[in-house]
Amino acid sequence: MCTSTVWVVDDDEDDQLFIRTAFASGKQPIEVFSLSDGSELLPKLGECVELPGLILLDINMPRKNGFETLIELRAVPAYADIPVVMLTTSSEAEERNRSLALGANQFLTKPLSYDQLKLLAEELSDEWNLV
Repeated sequence: MCTSTVWVVDDDEDDQLFIRTAFASGKQPIEVFSLSDGSELLPKLGECVELPGLILLDINMPRKNGFETLIELRAVPAYADIPVVMLTTSSEAEERNRSLALGANQFLTKPLSYDQLKLLAEELSDEWNLV
């Protein structure tokens, strides 16, 4: 589990599957680990020797949302430098601005098609040197 390069924190199992498949099908396949809620992130990170290269964090989750999770993550010095991309269905400027103010590295709206998601996975892989 702790060897995955990309972690997805999203309560939608279909989105988890699509994201995992998109990263696995790239030029350089990348392993993705999925969590279903923000409340699971810090405990799982605490179990790891090697931290993920990128966390994709959804905003709308039932127990602990992405904003709350991001605040907790950035409060831990050991996790402060992990790149976090808010990947959500929202395209609201207010949520984008809040995400960036809380320490997210990027804010992206989930693509509408699988082909767009594959392209996004490639771009994120390149941008964050995940390969």
